Amino acid sequence: MAVRTREEIMTTIREKIGESTDDSDLAFLEDVTDTFNDYDNRISESGDWKNRYEENDREWRERYKERFFNDNTPEPDPKDPDPDEHKTPKTYDDLFSYE
Repeated sequence: MAVRTREEIMTTIREKIGESTDDSDLAFLEDVTDTFNDYDNRISESGDWKNRYEENDREWRERYKERFFNDNTPEPDPKDPDPDEHKTPKTYDDLFSYE
């Protein structure tokens, strides 16, 4: 099975159809042309998937690595008067009121 270029296929079709202007021959020629155009559009839209994959992989790996080197501790809330208050253990009496 041979893989042919667009020009080779169109030449073969031109030889088979010849000077025919039948509706079926013109419809076939239109279908082949539309198929080639659609294929070309899909290739150009998808681009080079390998490079896009490698670029995306590299970016995610860099982000993942950076998360270990960046200080991600949350800033204290300025509205909270005593940020250490939340860190002290509560007693049973602190949790419930007996009123």
